[in-house]
Amino acid sequence: MRFRLFGSATIAATIMAGVAGSLSAADPELISLAPPNSQVMWGVNVEQVILSPLRQLVAQQSGIFSDTRLQRIMEAGGFNPMRDLREILVTWSGLPGDESSITLVRGTFDIPKIMEAATAAGSTVETYKGVPVVRQSAQDSLAFPDSSMAIMGGDAGVRAAIDRKSAPAAISAALAIKVNQLSSTEDAWFVSMAPLPQSQGVAPGAAGSNEPAGLLKILNKVQQSSGGIKLGANVTVSLQAISATDQDAATVAGALKSLVAAVTLMDNAKSPPFAQMAALLQNVNITPDGKVTTITLSVPEAAIKLAFEALHPQVGSIEIAPHSRASVAPQPNPMASSAATGPAPQRIRVARDVQKTKLLQHATPIYPPLALQARIAGVVKLNVIIATDGTVRNVTLMSGHPLLVNPAMEAVRQWVYEPTLLNGQPVEVVTLVEVDFSMTP
Repeated sequence: MRFRLFGSATIAATIMAGVAGSLSAADPELISLAPPNSQVMWGVNVEQVILSPLRQLVAQQSGIFSDTRLQRIMEAGGFNPMRDLREILVTWSGLPGDESSITLVRGTFDIPKIMEAATAAGSTVETYKGVPVVRQSAQDSLAFPDSSMAIMGGDAGVRAAIDRKSAPAAISAALAIKVNQLSSTEDAWFVSMAPLPQSQGVAPGAAGSNEPAGLLKILNKVQQSSGGIKLGANVTVSLQAISATDQDAATVAGALKSLVAAVTLMDNAKSPPFAQMAALLQNVNITPDGKVTTITLSVPEAAIKLAFEALHPQVGSIEIAPHSRASVAPQPNPMASSAATGPAPQRIRVARDVQKTKLLQHATPIYPPLALQARIAGVVKLNVIIATDGTVRNVTLMSGHPLLVNPAMEAVRQWVYEPTLLNGQPVEVVTLVEVDFSMTP
């Protein structure tokens, strides 16, 4: 259960696993179990995942157990992350080569059932100071101080956290203030009080690193970093990098701008999955202000979905439902029968060209100014469910450029078709719709 925090892959995973909602600060009891020498922390308020239209994406990619055997034990013990997980806090000393990072989890755990599953799987089940511990090796242990908390990490680190439960130790005041600030305002967040290369487990100027030497040279100028994400109709990401001098901050900002420009102009940025990422980067703002470099990004939620699917095609298509944060109740199945409302109408699939002839009311999508400026054109493909009265009741994205997706979906939702009859009875229709954005009339 080793963590290499804040490498490019981990930052991307943290951003993509961000969740939405109005959040409270990180759980103080979890923070009290962090090692006092912690310099790096990141956290997610998982309770809010069920409020996010991207919850399916999060559910498929939010595995917190790096050891698959521990994951199977948890599942056998009845643990369901999307139902039982509430908060994740990862903490680390930030020292190169230090493997003492631990993950602190708030949730609901059936401890007897999990211990039974662990024993059946052949894992070592022990008790330390009255706390049940599942131990895979010196590097991988899982403990349950109570039914609402789990601690994961190296065995020594897990036991030290158990010790701190009865004798809490404070993290540094600077880290505590930053964690409280970000966890109170962001949906997912990270803080590193350590120099950026060090917080990746790389000594400054280290040879043999997988990172390009030029990038490491720039990263050496970043002394502290932090960031967070909030989801909504637009996903907003904000990052801060603090350098030792104003000149260093300007150098970092300039290098990042050049890197973004280079990525968006690469030849392979014209084809998936790079096209999706390049399109997102066009919305990045990088601003130096004194010693602080601020990076902000705001993009449509649908664009995040497309970019993620391009990078992880094995996940498959993920439907993004209209935003609603008022309720976490599951959406009703339109095909389900109900004694109160009668059976749902029959639904048939109709070919795109055939259904196109039945279109009565057509709203033309608005061409996004940014897409026009960047001369981005293409076809957005949508899977559409048409109600018995001919109105569009559901639109699901299949493919399309991120900048073109939202206007296409908004336009199609306003379309009205001639109702389709089967044996004289109106039926729902499933069909493919293609919205063409062309630079020429």
